[in-house]
Amino acid sequence: MAALVLGALAGCSSDSGGKADPTAGATHKAAAPVRLPVPDGFATDTGWSTSASPEASDVEPGSSGFPLVAVAPKSGLVIQAAADGSRVGAFALASGKTVWTFTPKALAGGRAGVFVQEGKTGEKVVLARQGRTSGSGLSTSRRTTTIDVIAADSAGKATAAHHLALSAPDDTAASFTATDSGFLVGPVTDGVHEKAVAIDAATGVQRTVEKTSVTVSGCGSGSCAVQASPAFATSQGVVSAFQQQGGCDQWTDGGTPCTYGFQVGGAWTSTSVAPSGMHVGIPLAVTGPYLVAAWHTSDTQTDPPALSDTKKTILAVHDLATGKIKAQVSCTSADALTLQPGSAQSSTHLSPNGEFLVSGQAGFDLATGRGRCFTSTTSTTSTKGIDLTTVADDGTAYGVVHVTDDTDATSLYGRLPIAQDGTDTPERDLARVSLRSGAAKALPAASEVPVYVASDGHGVFRTRDVVAVYPGS
Repeated sequence: MAALVLGALAGCSSDSGGKADPTAGATHKAAAPVRLPVPDGFATDTGWSTSASPEASDVEPGSSGFPLVAVAPKSGLVIQAAADGSRVGAFALASGKTVWTFTPKALAGGRAGVFVQEGKTGEKVVLARQGRTSGSGLSTSRRTTTIDVIAADSAGKATAAHHLALSAPDDTAASFTATDSGFLVGPVTDGVHEKAVAIDAATGVQRTVEKTSVTVSGCGSGSCAVQASPAFATSQGVVSAFQQQGGCDQWTDGGTPCTYGFQVGGAWTSTSVAPSGMHVGIPLAVTGPYLVAAWHTSDTQTDPPALSDTKKTILAVHDLATGKIKAQVSCTSADALTLQPGSAQSSTHLSPNGEFLVSGQAGFDLATGRGRCFTSTTSTTSTKGIDLTTVADDGTAYGVVHVTDDTDATSLYGRLPIAQDGTDTPERDLARVSLRSGAAKALPAASEVPVYVASDGHGVFRTRDVVAVYPGS
């Protein structure tokens, strides 16, 4: 089961208001639960909760941002970091007991994200921070990005198995691009990196990856030479996206279609597994042994690929090692959402038993290979899209009703809303769906939805300033 990175969903919050304490949450012990308004099936009179900090946004909506809460499912832990990265705490998911704490080296003006990665040596917690060194004596303060890797099975006062300090030029904004099995650090534009540092959480080894010229077979006109740019890292290698620029008809005037695709390390290339007639493939996310991709026919190459109501898009779950399609569904959307490499990473999760998968506005039953669309429509019974947040072992999934505004983040397919600091975060409508039947039901106003549901029924809830865990009822 893959580890999950959780975003703070925009819903109701406590009345703290104002500027949040950047050290909140990870410095507090779990206590009797705050009784949040949640869907039936969770016992809010028991469980536990702790205070939390709002998350910082990133300048690039295609990055992983700065999540402050994550779940290590195999270790049974809720991981929480202070907003400034000054402390990390690991709580037992069921009881709220503090299992371990970690205090990194000091970093001035820092902001942080915490991630969980899964590998052959077990789950690893990655604390990624951006800030400045303090400077002392003849040393001047400088910008830096630090990575600390802590074993999830630590106890007491944990220490970092690996500590990395990466230089950060003053004129370059580095982003974190994380999956549950890979980590990239570097500037990101439209979901891809010109150049990035790939970090192996198990060994602490870092290496540079960058845009590379490759020859891809299976393009519309046979083989084609393309520039492949790193999008995100996985257990099978770095996933790189490419777009054919020459030897094809970029204006869809009846000539040879241009190929837009990706390659997964040295394992496979999108052109070898594309559904019939699909020349555009976008790698949306990875979770556990699966990669989720969007497919459709070649568009005018001057426009970014989009999930729209003008043509159907196939959303498919691929075996990460081989590219074989495990499940798929054809969807349309009235919201015209941009399909970008990695855009659905925050909303892509497996159920704990590995039988169901949610990604963006689609859910999949991996046993039957069937998918369900929860996208917006403009028919006589028009519906709104639902950005799914998690799925339980019985195929029950939860999500946030999609709202578009003038920001780039809401126009990206699969990007979950972030509850940032301040008092003007709007409440979102929420929903519960069944991946077995496809039925969707709106939840009562001001409800919260879980960002993780464990096999034993415990649900993890995250508001702007509270993390709460309730057992199933």
